[in-house]
Parts: sequence; structure tokens; C-alpha cells
Amino acid sequence: MQQPKRKSSLPAVLFLLVLIAGIALGAAVSLNRTRDGQGSFLSNLWNKSPEAINEPYQAGYSEALQIPPYVKTIMLLGSDYTPESGYRTDVMLLAAFNLKTNQIHLFSFPRDLWVDIPGYYAQRLNVVHAVGGYDLLGDTLAYNFGFRPDHYAFAEFSAFKDVINLLGGINVQVTERMEDQCDYTPERWCVVEPGMRAMDSNFALWYVRARLNSSDFDRTRRAQEVSRAIAKKITSPANLLKLPFFIESALDVVETDMSIGDMWLYIMPLNKFFAADMAQGYTLSPNEAVGFVTDEGAMVLQPDYGAIHNILKEVLWIE
Repeated sequence: MQQPKRKSSLPAVLFLLVLIAGIALGAAVSLNRTRDGQGSFLSNLWNKSPEAINEPYQAGYSEALQIPPYVKTIMLLGSDYTPESGYRTDVMLLAAFNLKTNQIHLFSFPRDLWVDIPGYYAQRLNVVHAVGGYDLLGDTLAYNFGFRPDHYAFAEFSAFKDVINLLGGINVQVTERMEDQCDYTPERWCVVEPGMRAMDSNFALWYVRARLNSSDFDRTRRAQEVSRAIAKKITSPANLLKLPFFIESALDVVETDMSIGDMWLYIMPLNKFFAADMAQGYTLSPNEAVGFVTDEGAMVLQPDYGAIHNILKEVLWIE
């Protein structure tokens, strides 16, 4: 099996993690929707919840992942919501936090993974949240991949544009030439060459999401490039002075099931988040998810569950 693609130095995650961390260097998080109760950092630090211990979809499943108690996970979801067509979760990023080493592993799920949805039918992974929310997404991940995230966070792509607008645009280190259809220019076609490229919110969102002339795998690369650019801009000396305004502006754009205590659990290891060796990213390649066409004519990705399972073991620090 080909080793998963990774970057030995990944100084940031997608915009959702930037929002959830509330700018890690500022050591503060502000989110608008949390569960009742404040939670407890000390009680949550090393313990899994009873629900996680008695996982119904993993009972008797030989491939269930035995995640160490000091590893905590958040599933970060980005939505393409429109009033006309509803939404799908086109960004699905698993962030795993090792509370012993203060390291972070990131794993991107392609939107077109074809999975079995418990109690429903086989379908793309990106429709699950729209069908049944966090509970069904957790069931689906447990049933297909052997783990259930500890927490979730959800934001629409309009929040992504808001962040970039607040920053006055970003400079993205583009590694490969990209051209594809885009809807916001007269030509309806956008091109970007390798190198450091200035992007406004429209261009950055196109760059992250474009897929007519590329693939889900390439989208993951581009999303990581943009996330690094966002993190670099946020943590520049000029923008550190704007943190209070930035955090206030983020109040209404992220939905999460985390309590205040949960949030501090994840923030505390992030005080060194931008160190060179803090975060490592993992993505799939066509060796782990093979394209095929369904009977209905949909182009999707068939997961190689064994190969993905082996990658997830590394992502989750499972010996």
C-alpha cells in the first residue's frame, strides 16, 4: 500500500479549525452554540464518555479502532448551503489531538466516498449530515471506519468568505497550475499559476472548491494551501491587534456540540500550534479510494477500508 500523502510541517488546518481554536495564539474561543452545562476540563482530559465506551456500531466489529484515552477528536464540517438546494458537507476534516505530546493529526475525508449509511442506504459521505445530523454522521463513521468522533463543528462556506474578507484577502503559495470554471468572472473561467498568489474571498473559495477540471484528491491539496495562508495572515503582527474584533465576528458562524470545558481541552495544547512540528496532515490517494460509476450514473469513490483503516491507526496514534 502506498503511504498516505503527508506534510511534515502543517502550520494550520482548514478555516474551521482556525475558528474553533479562536486564534490559538490568543488562547481564546468564542462559539455561539454549545450543549447545556459547562463541562469539566479535568474530568474530560483522559476519559472517554460512556457513549464512546459502549459504541453500538463497534460492538463485535473486529476492525473497531481502540483510540487511546489521551487522544481527542473533532470532526470539522464545511457546508455548501444554498436556500435552493439545501446543503452537503463538502469539507470533512478529522482533527485528532494528542494531549500527551501536544501534537495534532489531520485527516481529510473526500466528499465522494461511497459508504453505507446505517438504517438508510449507500450514498456519498457528504450527504450524511444533511440526512441525520451529527448522530447519523457518527453512526456512519463508526460503522464504516471503526471510530466515532468525540465532537463536531459545522460552518457554512459563507463563514469562510467572511474570514478572508475580515483579513483583507490572503496570499496563497500555489504548488500546481490550476484552471477551472468559475461563476464570478465575465469569462466564467479562472486560472492560477504556481507561486505566491493574492486571493480575495471569491477567488479563494473557488480555488478550494473547484472540481470540474480536477478531483477530490486535488481539492484536499488546495484546501490545505488556503488554510496555511489564512493562518499565516491571522497570526501576522498587524492582525494580532485585531483579535477581539475577529473573534466577535466569528460568534455566529460556527455550530458545535462542545461545552466550554471541552473547548479549553483542545485549546490548551494549541499554545504551540504554529511550531514547525506540531501538526501533520494525511490525505487519501486513488490507491485508497478508487473511482467508479454507480448504477444511477454517479461518479463516486469506493473506499479501500483496509487501507484507510491503517492510515487512521496512524492518525489516531493507535499502536
